[in-house]
Amino acid sequence: MSKGRLLFAFAVAHFAHHVTNSIFSALLPFIRTAFGLSYLEAGFAVSAFTVASGLTNAPLGVAADRLGARRVIVSGLVLIALSSVAIGLADAYWQLVLFLLVMGVASGTYHAPASALIAETFGRERRGIAMGTHTTAGHLSFFVVPLLAGAIASASSWRVPYLVLAIAPLLCAVLIWRVAPVSIRPTERHSWLATFADIGGVARAIGPLVSLSIVGQVLLSAAFAYLTLYLVDARGFSPVIAAGLYGLPQAAGLVGAPLGGSLSDRFGRPRVLLAGLVLMGPAAWALTLAPDWWIVLPLFVLGIGQSIRTTTTEVLVVDNAPPAKRSTILGTYYLVNQPVGGVAAPVFGALAEVSGIGATFT
Repeated sequence: MSKGRLLFAFAVAHFAHHVTNSIFSALLPFIRTAFGLSYLEAGFAVSAFTVASGLTNAPLGVAADRLGARRVIVSGLVLIALSSVAIGLADAYWQLVLFLLVMGVASGTYHAPASALIAETFGRERRGIAMGTHTTAGHLSFFVVPLLAGAIASASSWRVPYLVLAIAPLLCAVLIWRVAPVSIRPTERHSWLATFADIGGVARAIGPLVSLSIVGQVLLSAAFAYLTLYLVDARGFSPVIAAGLYGLPQAAGLVGAPLGGSLSDRFGRPRVLLAGLVLMGPAAWALTLAPDWWIVLPLFVLGIGQSIRTTTTEVLVVDNAPPAKRSTILGTYYLVNQPVGGVAAPVFGALAEVSGIGATFT
């Protein structure tokens, strides 16, 4: 299979991977009403998914390096589909949290091995645009699917999107099983000591930049987990409109991800990463000040900055990782990145309980 076709297949899989794990925050106003959730309880539900996804990235990255990316990715897509159906059938809060946790574990199977495989396929000079293109498919899923899920939930129930859309990751599991290379295992086995040494080497090379990127991710992810509730409770939008606006920053990623990847190929990863972070600051401030529908502008700019940050950080990590350990090291990056943001969500929720969600965003 040609490089272009393989990239297209993984872009489709990336879209499908996020079809059902992209809709919880978008449907949160509907789910809150169904379960009678407080802001804090909503935050713990978000945290269950995010922390589980982050904590499993590193061990699943190791598994992908040792067993092959195809097995790990396909297993994850199947488990995402099954957990999606389980979420749709949950009739108690504890069940909802439990199945979100399972979906989080399944979600940890994709990004590190898929990005490592793409990095192996494309040389350094084209790696940024290739990974940016792959990331774009995820942004497309986060944009289109919440719109669709919000409309379905409004017409029927919040459960229906989880039940119906579960078919997408199942179909893509079959696709990846057919087209992905059988194995990308290293020819020699590495000891755990060598693995930690490799991770330490990458941390010494780019640790400060990646740490700065993670800080930006933590602040934004905690706020975005509550974006639909903020739009409904503080800004007066309907739940359906809020679900659509939740996807707007992801629509911006359709531009920002390939742009960030392409610019980083030309001007270097650090410069473009810092530019993305700088762009996010004023946009986040403007989000709380923009009246009515003008809020779409800072949301779009936030999405541009966030997608540039995400893409260039991942490519920067891949560039500095030994080829045989890319899944492991990317998984370690996600392990550090996602759980911290997940823990921040209930903290944000607790503040919203005390001060109000509008004041907490401000």
